[in-house]
Amino acid sequence: MKRVLVTGAGGFIGSMVAEELCRLFPDTQVHGIDNFDDTYDRWIKQENISACAAQANFSYTECDIADRSAVTAVFDKFQPTHVLHLAAKADTRAAVSNPYPYIDTNITGTTHILDLAATHKVTQCVMASSSSVYGNSTNVPWSEGQHELQPISPYGVTKLSTEHLAFAYHHNYQLPVTMLRYFNVYGERNRPGMVPYIWTEKMLKDEAIEISGDGSRRRDYTYIGDVVDATIKALQTNLGCDVLNIGYGQPLSLLELKDNLQTAVGREVAHSFRPSHNASVEQTYADTSKAKELLGWQPQVSHTEGFKRLVDWFRSSRIEKLK
Repeated sequence: MKRVLVTGAGGFIGSMVAEELCRLFPDTQVHGIDNFDDTYDRWIKQENISACAAQANFSYTECDIADRSAVTAVFDKFQPTHVLHLAAKADTRAAVSNPYPYIDTNITGTTHILDLAATHKVTQCVMASSSSVYGNSTNVPWSEGQHELQPISPYGVTKLSTEHLAFAYHHNYQLPVTMLRYFNVYGERNRPGMVPYIWTEKMLKDEAIEISGDGSRRRDYTYIGDVVDATIKALQTNLGCDVLNIGYGQPLSLLELKDNLQTAVGREVAHSFRPSHNASVEQTYADTSKAKELLGWQPQVSHTEGFKRLVDWFRSSRIEKLK
């Protein structure tokens, strides 16, 4: 890998992968792009980017992937050999009330990235997809061979659309693309709107948490370090055009998540229940055997250890800034 372009490099997963790429491959140039949108406070992405910028082989451009001319300029100047496309609008529930920004970024923006990657004949393209493409399927664990995919949020629809776009670009331009269906990623630099982040903050402040539904809903929480490992392996492996689940493979209910976080924090907090959102699926549950076979990857970090790392990071890097 000579030159890796990372979209969404200021985000949760993007910044973690970009920083690890720089560390593992000091002779590889890594260039990040991010539009620093207002989904959450700008300083969070700036802090993420700063951690990457501490590496000598990292550079970045503030750029919106929905802006074709701006992205073209980045490709023309950087001439990437590999593309890691992680930029996206990612709030499932918000997409229900306002789907248009999700279409602009996730579909139009992804088309720009795929088209330019094909034009520049990149060696390998890896894209972030999502477990949201499975919708509310009761056929668990979910495997990549399931064909009746019915996402229940416009966000999931956009992610499934990008998978079809990737296949079309592979078919017509022989662009190598691996799509990674990430499952409920958590850990250091967690995106603020996600439940593990929200609950960790409240628990550390000794505030009550709110549980959706009756607490039985299950999520396949997957530690960020394992996700970074899988993503880098995918960048190094040309599978032609394929899709892989990246998950832990052992879902936790919301009540079990609460117990895990309380153990990591070291205190119990009060909780209440609220009605579920209509776009919330009942469970996410990954069959990861394909990733193990094709990438030699499997998750290493247990829930106990992963949530401890999240809480430790929050204590050291977030709690004072949020007071």
